[in-house]
Amino acid sequence: MKISRRGIWAAMAAALLGISSMASPAHAQLSSGAGSSEADLKFFSEMSSALLDALGGGGGAGAPSVPSLPSNPFVPSQTVTKATTVWGKDRTYHIVLPAGFDRSVSYPVIFGFGGWQHNATRTRAYEKLETAAGSRAIVVYPEADASKGTPAWAGAPYSGTQISEDVQFIRNIVNDLAANYGGDRFRVYAAGLSNGGGMALALGCHAPNLVKGVAGVAGAYYNPTVSNCVGGSVKTLIMHSKQDDVVQYGGGTRHGAPYKGVPAVYYETGLRNRCNVSAAAPKRVGNTEIFQHSGCVAPTKLMKIDSTGAEYPGHTWFNNPSATYEVVNFFLN
Repeated sequence: MKISRRGIWAAMAAALLGISSMASPAHAQLSSGAGSSEADLKFFSEMSSALLDALGGGGGAGAPSVPSLPSNPFVPSQTVTKATTVWGKDRTYHIVLPAGFDRSVSYPVIFGFGGWQHNATRTRAYEKLETAAGSRAIVVYPEADASKGTPAWAGAPYSGTQISEDVQFIRNIVNDLAANYGGDRFRVYAAGLSNGGGMALALGCHAPNLVKGVAGVAGAYYNPTVSNCVGGSVKTLIMHSKQDDVVQYGGGTRHGAPYKGVPAVYYETGLRNRCNVSAAAPKRVGNTEIFQHSGCVAPTKLMKIDSTGAEYPGHTWFNNPSATYEVVNFFLN
């Protein structure tokens, strides 16, 4: 998809003008003491760089590719940057408040996790979950731990955290949102790309009492993320390209560690969601085969995508079909 640089610069200008005109809550600060207004300006300055970087489409060696931006880039909503301490580490997260935000209203919460090597700014630039959520939800982009040199979520061999540590990070954020922003702790959802997709499904596996729904897009399901799961049913969407040559559809080994194939993850999730997991014919929509288990306590859906063409080989946050809208609609509808 061709993107005009004039459009990108216009979007950046609009974002900065919008954030400069909004008052941030006085108590929303980083642990360093910097005010949220300064944090917002820093965040959007970084996003500007991420938007320009996305024009090149690169994701780093072994990292997921970043899809092209739409021809009408969005103007971000108010963003609050905060920090929490987890296992002795300061961890940062960015809260995107919906238009018309009202603290007296109860909002569902959607987390967006990025791929390996992607910080929250870059993740937000391609996931854009708030554009689909609109005024319906609070969206949060947490920063992955980078103690091994690059941002990574737990469960992968290149991560510097344990799954229980990252689960506690998300739990701390949910507690903050419930206490201060009207976040509904019974309507918490998580989605992610590649390594972040593995983290999203890890929440469904290891902390089903924390999330109502999860979605993995080109997910890297290393064995620790989706093994030895706690009993519980969680609404689950899996989107994956059958041509993915980074995290193969049928499973394999990467970075010296095995990861599960999509069919196995879909089947095992169906069992936890108490579905009828007998094989059923998929529904074809465009370039996608849609599988959906029946009789589930929580909906369990697989979208197997044919990525021949612009998004080949498909290790990406999909534009066709739109991962942003598929994920948010699956969660909120």
